[in-house]
Amino acid sequence: MPEMAGFKKNIGLLVVFIFIGAMVGGVLGEILIAISNEGPLRNIFTQGFNIGINPPITFDLRIISFTTGFTFRANLLTLLGAILGIYIYKHA
Repeated sequence: MPEMAGFKKNIGLLVVFIFIGAMVGGVLGEILIAISNEGPLRNIFTQGFNIGINPPITFDLRIISFTTGFTFRANLLTLLGAILGIYIYKHA
């Protein structure tokens, strides 16, 4: 059973690397939007898609209400960052 505990830890670490890589890629995409001129290269790297719940869902139970929602925004730099995270994980 000790192998399974190590396996889960490695999968968790992989998810962290992918998440951090995607976040860095997303931030770089936002920076590129702010500093670059209009053109095809900007569009290739910054156009993306949104996945999520929009508008958020509200559960009203009269005594208490819950509002929940999420949006995942991805573009080419986000995906490249996630791939870079996988690469760093495998070679670290």
